[in-house]
Amino acid sequence: MARTTVLTKNQIVQCAYDIARDKGISAITIREIGNRLGKSTAPIYSQYDSMDSILADLKTHINGVILKYTMVSSTQSGFLNIGIGFITFVMENKRIFTDFYLSIKGPSSIFSSDVDFYIQEMRKDPLLNLLSNDSLNQIYNDMIIYTYGLATMICSNLGPSDDLNYYLEKLEKAGNSMIGYHILSSGLYGDVIKNLMIKKGE
Repeated sequence: MARTTVLTKNQIVQCAYDIARDKGISAITIREIGNRLGKSTAPIYSQYDSMDSILADLKTHINGVILKYTMVSSTQSGFLNIGIGFITFVMENKRIFTDFYLSIKGPSSIFSSDVDFYIQEMRKDPLLNLLSNDSLNQIYNDMIIYTYGLATMICSNLGPSDDLNYYLEKLEKAGNSMIGYHILSSGLYGDVIKNLMIKKGE
């Protein structure tokens, strides 16, 4: 009796991710996944009944990959690491960003399911921890919009495609401006100076 071939959802989604990275989202088909894995389509259909369900899990997988990138401690600022991690992901996965986050055919949301997590990461910075949740959410949303713009520049060949320091400098300047605005508008300038003096004396 022939042995039944079994594929896990993780194997299928990872294969779909590899196809999207190499050829783009339009190249993902159940047949192509089977070809890449050296299997027929039957074990794929045993896990998924449609391409839509595969793409839904692929989107979740991609967001998980991006989360890992943003958790890399590239700088001493957790807030800055979110932006630089995303830029690094885009540099290494241009097709995925273009197809999933710029194309009207692909899933359009990003970071939305992880907002609370990222806000908590931002609060680890003593300066950002002085601000209200509303201010942090505004800073976060503004930074995402700015980072999206930089990512679009990369994918449109309007900016350096491999110079991470170029984008790090821009993210740092933009982030400082956004934070400074909220510090001043919240009347926390005195508290910031006090904290800086305490830190300087340590």
